[in-house]
Amino acid sequence: MEYVGLLAPIAFVFALSALSQIGTLKKEIEQLKQIIREKEASAKESSAS
Repeated sequence: MEYVGLLAPIAFVFALSALSQIGTLKKEIEQLKQIIREKEASAKESSAS
């Protein structure tokens, strides 16, 4: 059972890494959403004219 205590720091590092990855993914998703909105807006403008 002692080895579980040794795994705690490693698990903490992995958790911090995962949180960092989540932040990066959220930024990328927001950028992709913005690109999609821009393309939809330009498609509507071109179909309206």
